[in-house]
Amino acid sequence: MTEHGLTLALASAVLALFSLVAGAQTQQDWKPDGSSSDTAKAPAAKAPVRTPGNATGRPGGVVVSSTRTLPAETQSVRSPGKGNAPPDLVALNAMEHPVLERVNYYRTLAGLLPVAAEPRLLKVAQSHSSYLDSINQISHYETDRSNPYYTGHSPFDRIDAVKYDYAHAGEVIARQPSAHPPAAVDALMTAIYHRFIILSSDVTQAGPGAVLKAHQGTEELSVTVDFGTETAPPLPDPSDLTLYPIDGHQGVPLDFDPQQEFPSPMPGHTLVAYPVSVQVDSRHTLVVDTFAIYAVTAGKRGPRLDAKLLAHSVDEETPGHAAALIALAPFAPSTTYEVTFSGSVNGANVSRTWRFTTAADAPASMRFGSPTVAPGGIQTVMLDGIDSEKGSYYTCYKPARLVASLKHETETEMTMTTSGECHLEAGCQVTVMTTYHSDCSKPFATGTFTIAR
Repeated sequence: MTEHGLTLALASAVLALFSLVAGAQTQQDWKPDGSSSDTAKAPAAKAPVRTPGNATGRPGGVVVSSTRTLPAETQSVRSPGKGNAPPDLVALNAMEHPVLERVNYYRTLAGLLPVAAEPRLLKVAQSHSSYLDSINQISHYETDRSNPYYTGHSPFDRIDAVKYDYAHAGEVIARQPSAHPPAAVDALMTAIYHRFIILSSDVTQAGPGAVLKAHQGTEELSVTVDFGTETAPPLPDPSDLTLYPIDGHQGVPLDFDPQQEFPSPMPGHTLVAYPVSVQVDSRHTLVVDTFAIYAVTAGKRGPRLDAKLLAHSVDEETPGHAAALIALAPFAPSTTYEVTFSGSVNGANVSRTWRFTTAADAPASMRFGSPTVAPGGIQTVMLDGIDSEKGSYYTCYKPARLVASLKHETETEMTMTTSGECHLEAGCQVTVMTTYHSDCSKPFATGTFTIAR
């Protein structure tokens, strides 16, 4: 994947993060309608589950706006895409393989070891994704024992049921209107409370589960990734900091909508900069002294950006081994930024200064073969500047009754056969949109043409 591919939108997703840590804590099961129910604690012999939101009693996860149904009079058609990567030795299918591949892409980029596919965790994740898809909801807890995909009430129950004796474990879930599994991982990495788990150095194995099915006219993808290790890896040196974006990073996304993460790391803000984070192994303790971001112009550092610090001392939801800084306004495109950090790990002083560069602002565009076609005629639609690394996109058109069929000739060119349903003497207008979301939200290119006699 190219680094430009990191700019994937936070596809309509619901994501949450589980890190198994010491100390008994009670979780709540959150549902899309906002309701909740008490969940059981893990047995005393094992560390209970920790989730974003638990520290403050709020629901955790990431929810990107989605109608979950197509807009009125709109049809959505997925493009052919580039195909899927082959499965690996643990028999990951064509949907699961790209999830694990994307997780390891980020881990490797950040200087961490990749996680290996583990068949027991795969079973747990795939069953839970199937359960979530069957109820058309998102939750880390399974409540319907009669459901054929039920494998255990809590993440602990499900992992314990497959006899995976973890030293550290975690679970991440996502739901989005897209056929592109890596987009779920991109969304987790953008959602800062969730990034902390993907970049954890205390897990060595993972099992990804993914289910893609149609729901109310849209394609919904349910993704679960269960992380773990049965033997704790060697403890890294306290001075080993995991930085993200990394030093020299190119194509860093510009923004993040904190309202799409629960609990929100930035209450009251709608669009802010892509988060910058520092973390150490969960068995260490990180303390922040200074953390700042500056725009760089002509090689020189400019004014310090207004930003919010997330550290355990000021934000209960940030774990004690991590910290993040989020600028209050989105980053500018094609701009270099410098980050300075100083603090301590287990009482020993640490500091870093590094730079990264944001992605270029290069929107895709749409062209038509002709501005006007006759009823029953054929319109050619061409796309310029799309990022093929983002995977399949959706072409949406409305009013759907005016289009008899759509055929993809290539990934960037399609033909639309119009219907005979236009009865207006002045002609009828057709709107065409391309988006990475099957619910037709957030189009990256749009255009109109007219059907006239």
